[in-house]
Amino acid sequence: MTSWMKIATLLALCGSLTACGSGNTGEQPINTDYSALRVAPSHEGALGYATNDEQLLQAVRNGLRMSLGGASAGGAVTDIAGPAGQQGTFSATTVQVDGVDEADLVKYDGQYIYTMRLHADPSIPGITSHVLTIARTEPATAGTQVVSEFNVDGEQTLLPQLYSVQSAEGATEYLAAVSHDYRGWIDGPAVTSLVLKPDHTRIQLLDVRDPANVSQAWDIKMDGWLRASRKIDDTLYLISSYRPRLAGLQLPADTQERKRANELRIRNASPQDLLPGYQENGGVRRALIAPADCLLPADLAVNDAYSDLLVITALSLSQRRVVDVNCVSTNLNGVYLSRDSLYVGGQDASVPAATSTSLHKFALDGGDISYRASGMVSGSVGWQNAAHFMDEHDGDLRVVTSRFIFDSPTSGDFVHRLHVLREANHELSVIATLPSSQRTAPIGKPGEQVHAVRFFGKRAYVVTARVTDPLYVLDLSVPEDPFIAGTLEIPGVSTYLQPLGAAGAEAVLAVGAQVDEMGLRTAVKVELFDVRDITQPRSIASQVFGDRGTSSEALSDPHALTVYSRTADRVRIALPIDVFARTGNDVPKALGWIYSGSHLFEVHGLEDGVPQLDFKGVIKTAESDGSNPLAFPPRVTPQRAVMHDDAVFVVDGAKFIGSLWGSIAPL
Repeated sequence: MTSWMKIATLLALCGSLTACGSGNTGEQPINTDYSALRVAPSHEGALGYATNDEQLLQAVRNGLRMSLGGASAGGAVTDIAGPAGQQGTFSATTVQVDGVDEADLVKYDGQYIYTMRLHADPSIPGITSHVLTIARTEPATAGTQVVSEFNVDGEQTLLPQLYSVQSAEGATEYLAAVSHDYRGWIDGPAVTSLVLKPDHTRIQLLDVRDPANVSQAWDIKMDGWLRASRKIDDTLYLISSYRPRLAGLQLPADTQERKRANELRIRNASPQDLLPGYQENGGVRRALIAPADCLLPADLAVNDAYSDLLVITALSLSQRRVVDVNCVSTNLNGVYLSRDSLYVGGQDASVPAATSTSLHKFALDGGDISYRASGMVSGSVGWQNAAHFMDEHDGDLRVVTSRFIFDSPTSGDFVHRLHVLREANHELSVIATLPSSQRTAPIGKPGEQVHAVRFFGKRAYVVTARVTDPLYVLDLSVPEDPFIAGTLEIPGVSTYLQPLGAAGAEAVLAVGAQVDEMGLRTAVKVELFDVRDITQPRSIASQVFGDRGTSSEALSDPHALTVYSRTADRVRIALPIDVFARTGNDVPKALGWIYSGSHLFEVHGLEDGVPQLDFKGVIKTAESDGSNPLAFPPRVTPQRAVMHDDAVFVVDGAKFIGSLWGSIAPL
């Protein structure tokens, strides 16, 4: 952690609230009236590192007091996280930023497919395990052979997701399995969260140098639940939320005697009691953060409370150690990482309907995390794929937000804005917004919400929709003066956008849904837009699959979409779809599940011609036999496709299905 921002922010911590205090109670009165406490609001100005323990711990103690007092301490918003796919001989995980890897259930290194799945033992009802399966590939024949299966230890509520740690030659030596055990969903009264089994985030480093004999090489378990993760080179960045669990509290706190005992317990709690720790290989618990690692506003008030802390941890996977840690209290709503920076977006938990987003910037340098600046913008970022609503370019942060504006007590509409922020004097200052007083055209029509955003270089693509699907192309070439360069209005709604070609300036692939006249989704739609002329985007071709009930994981998770640049001019696409259609039975207009499979496309003409979208066909993974009109597709995880030269390998849970591109049959 850098020291330039560890400025003195001396606070009067024990003003009006007589219940505050640190380890020594002395003759202080025991006040159990917590009605004056409030959740600390988000702050727009620069933060500073704590210069003494109680600057942070007082707010954490107040968070515990609010829970005991039955007041709402706020809660974190669940978040959560490639430009044109992997160009070369095989595909890789689809990521937002080139060079910033993202965890997924499937990884491929050109020799082996590594998959993580949930396995239920039929002989022992209710018992499941997490299984890593390793399969060797033969690209020339599209063949696969399972070489090993390994049960990953631990009870986790998140199926472990994978990062690969490779040698200089590109061979996978280790897999980092990232998961968490989150207990907040079983909360009853607010107070019960103080005594439940603590949440934890776990990273298990699996040795796969001999794929037939997998072993666990290292294990680190940290307090708090995982919100997002990214890997840059061999450094794994983890963003987690931590709520203190304080042993010894008397619950329920329904008598004055118990309330007084709890107040004394909170006062005398040590930093180790209140702040997150970690264990390596099941060993002794150590402190993960110290108060000096945490950022605070200069105007933190005596009655302000922190219900949880957002902890940013850098782990070196090669050295197997914690490199650096920072923390800040914010109600998380989006995390974005570039190669050099990490941005955290948060909403004000003290306001029931948040109308602003606080933004905090950290510099990343080989595992060193340094706080840089903070700012605030109007509105909130999208709830789905929130990271894609943010982007850094030439040091500027671009963010798309939405805010509901009431024009009467019972009616109103959304206002969508683009904000451009620049770091200056430790603050993220807004240098431009769109719409503005000079550029008044709105983003979106009345009643429309933002469903997809994708930044790419000096452009941004934004989809708003209610029944029709307007695509907006924003010109960001002059950061101080962004404007809407072109629009296109078509039926349907796109939920994910994938720019293709050099600088994303040739074509954009959209994955979304067809909708009916009421705005209800009826089918999965894949569409290609020609954006070579930024002023006149146009639809080149689209493919629609199924009817109402048809779905695809790629609608909400970009990792389910495989994007493989076979050549600079030719990109291959795969995504899983569960197809529902008319069943033909005696029930009029009955819809039922027909089949599931990986749907394959090819985009060509990206360099010298007009971009084209060709539907190649389907590799089916399951099919209805027609005997049950109410049948649903099997719930299988993961569903992914991997491409290598002309081979396509479909992962469907425990199954591997291979096919050569030229052998794929159309529907």
